[in-house]
Amino acid sequence: MVAISTFVLLLAIGSGSAQSYQGCYTYTGSEDTLTADQASPDMTNTDCVQHCAAQGKTYSATGEGKFCSCLTAADLQILSQVPNSRCDVSCTGDLKSKCGGNEQIVTVWSTGQAKRTLTTSVQSYKGCYTHTGSEDTLTADQASPDMTNTDCVQHCAAQGKTYSATGEGKFCSCLTAADLQTLSLVSDSQCDVSCTGDLKSKCGGNEQTVTVWSTGQVKRMLTLKSMMAALRNNAKRMMGTNVDN
Repeated sequence: MVAISTFVLLLAIGSGSAQSYQGCYTYTGSEDTLTADQASPDMTNTDCVQHCAAQGKTYSATGEGKFCSCLTAADLQILSQVPNSRCDVSCTGDLKSKCGGNEQIVTVWSTGQAKRTLTTSVQSYKGCYTHTGSEDTLTADQASPDMTNTDCVQHCAAQGKTYSATGEGKFCSCLTAADLQTLSLVSDSQCDVSCTGDLKSKCGGNEQTVTVWSTGQVKRMLTLKSMMAALRNNAKRMMGTNVDN
């Protein structure tokens, strides 16, 4: 149980420390980016963070004291940071804290979603790969206008697959170890398409070029197998001792 407890502890530490205040932001374009997900007469930044984390979004944004919007990393890129003094409206549920300002001025917090699954060493970047054969290996499992490598890793880990692969900025494929053997490692420069949900990261390239991450499934399975083997060995030793006695 030690390995499992350590893994859970790492997730808890990662999710807690990753939630942090990002600053006061404004948006001068259309209102689509800052459309409120919800409004509350008792709004707090904590409530908004929890709501957006549950939606899998990277950031939460409160405005006019009572509105909550959920943002992706791409959404945040089109906002402009302004002095904290511009966020001067108290939260309706916490008068000591500020929940944005008037109109398009918001208080932004990180929800911790982008960092949560990558806090364990078993999930790691493997490289940029390409496939020149048939397209069967890289058939997309899902596509998203807010795709990130983290989202793809989570999705593929839930499927029990060893690797995740993102391509063309928005597609996610799940691969086995055998699938990866059919791909060829290429220069990282060929994975030059930004993720639609995280413009600072790359999600593959065009056509059959993908960014590959390990989901950690194999190592976790090996750990569990080792634990079961140890338990069986202990049981055999105990049975042998009882027989001798």
